[in-house]
This record gives sequence, structure tokens and C-alpha cells, in this order.
Amino acid sequence: MTRLEFRPDYGPGPLWTEEGKPVDLPSLGFPPGLVERVRLWNSQYEEGKIPIKGPGDTEWIGEGVALLRHIRSGLCHGVDVVVTEPWWGEAHL
Repeated sequence: MTRLEFRPDYGPGPLWTEEGKPVDLPSLGFPPGLVERVRLWNSQYEEGKIPIKGPGDTEWIGEGVALLRHIRSGLCHGVDVVVTEPWWGEAHL
């Protein structure tokens, strides 16, 4: 099983390998439209959007939750995407 982490950040992301390297989204076979949506969303990352101190940006978080669902549904068998922050809907590793 290949495990990837969903974590937006400045620059690359939001998918990362267990070694902490960014994942090339097109290499996973996602449709170009989804790749562009994910890249655009990730490019809007700012620390204030994350609900650590305050509510964060609920619209941006909601879009991230939806993109996470699309990413998971588009992956082949044997690839798992985990999250570590509770605002994505669950927290586990």
C-alpha cells in the first residue's frame, strides 16, 4: 500500500509521500481539470486559512474537503491518502 498525506502548503502540494516529497499530480493519472483545480486551490494556501487560531477560511477548507474526496475517488487500488489535521474530516496516520 502506498500512503500519501494530504497537506496544503506554500509551493508544492497538497499530496506528499511518506518521505516528505511532493507528489506530481499528473503522474497519478488525474484528469487535467482536477489537477488544475487542486493546484489553484493549493496556491491560495496561507496560514490564516487554517483554523488553528480562529475559524480559518471555511470556504477554502470546504473546497479542500471536496478536492480530497475527488482525489481519493480517482486513485487506483493500493494508494491511500491520509490527513493529520481534523479540519479535513478525520485525523489519522
